[in-house]
Amino acid sequence: MARDRAGWVLRPREDHPRISFLELLFDLGLIVALSRLSLRLLDDFSLVNALQTLVLLAAVWWVWTVTAYTTDWYDPEQGLVQLIVVGVLLSGYLMAMASVRAFEGLDGLAFAGAYVGLHLFRGLLLVTALRGHELRVRPLRVLIWFSATGLLWLGGAFLPAPARLAVWAVAITLDYLAGLFGYWVPKLGRIAARELRIIGEHISERYRQMFIVALGEILLVGALKFTAGGFVSTAGAGLLLLFANAVAMWRIYVAYGAEDLAVGLERSTNPGRQALVVAYTHLIMVAGVVLTAAGGETIVVGATNETTREELALMVAGPVVFLAGRTLYAFELFRTTLWRLPAGALVLVAAAPLLQRLPPIGVGAVASTVLLALAIVPRLGPRHF
Repeated sequence: MARDRAGWVLRPREDHPRISFLELLFDLGLIVALSRLSLRLLDDFSLVNALQTLVLLAAVWWVWTVTAYTTDWYDPEQGLVQLIVVGVLLSGYLMAMASVRAFEGLDGLAFAGAYVGLHLFRGLLLVTALRGHELRVRPLRVLIWFSATGLLWLGGAFLPAPARLAVWAVAITLDYLAGLFGYWVPKLGRIAARELRIIGEHISERYRQMFIVALGEILLVGALKFTAGGFVSTAGAGLLLLFANAVAMWRIYVAYGAEDLAVGLERSTNPGRQALVVAYTHLIMVAGVVLTAAGGETIVVGATNETTREELALMVAGPVVFLAGRTLYAFELFRTTLWRLPAGALVLVAAAPLLQRLPPIGVGAVASTVLLALAIVPRLGPRHF
């Protein structure tokens, strides 16, 4: 079926939901960003730095989410869409470089400028390309919202760190809420369900790919921190624990119905909005992975040292946050409560006071045991329990 001339940039609904090579290239930017954010936590796991890193991670994840929607709504074979993705990749790369010191001096302006710039760049090109098409109002609403919250991002970059954190937290919260409520704009209304149509198989595959990419951060930290002590040292044991964590998280992710995501989205009465909710739950899971990766340094480098409160919190928080995100994901998509997962998280939280008596390698072993047990359980009982 021929497309309307003004809608040449739109992706045909009957198009094959394959992932383009450019989308895979774009994913490399997320790998860099996650590595840089892990560095922030490795250097300082204070409450303030953890909150700062959470805001930065939310911004990075929102860039990826909006780009995933862009390549789902618009044809990635069109030169304009490819230009948009490459431009967003460049901006995302700059965000990653600035993230380590984003709450210090001009690095904050670089981070905010790249974040705001990529959203405005994408919006302006799409609004121009869709001139005369009924769907032009869709990117227009998004552009208006990012223009408004962009003032908070840019203004916050000139404030001291505590105020910058508060303003940016408000800005990213508004960005997420705007997406959830359809980018409502006076006189233009909100994005209707029919405008949010997605290719379920494509968007679900993108989520799965990005979660696997995030898991790679756990293995990367272990590899970078592994010293010349050899595989028979405690560092070698720590390396194996990180590998076990990555495999267990992968298994937990896929074993409880994650492969049914495309089916769940296609059956939803509002698949576009449902996919956004899935993006939010994936953010929680990815945050858990980043925390686990950051805690991995302690397991590999300081395996037999005394465990500090900060190190304990980091090593326990990773699996707990991941399990919380996976539980919410199943509930939001399938209205299924996976009681095993929160039970495992509660075991780790309850055991935390006792775990502090163990060295980091011991804490890591307990956390890995819980994750591996949850990864094996689905094969021994009902799928959704």
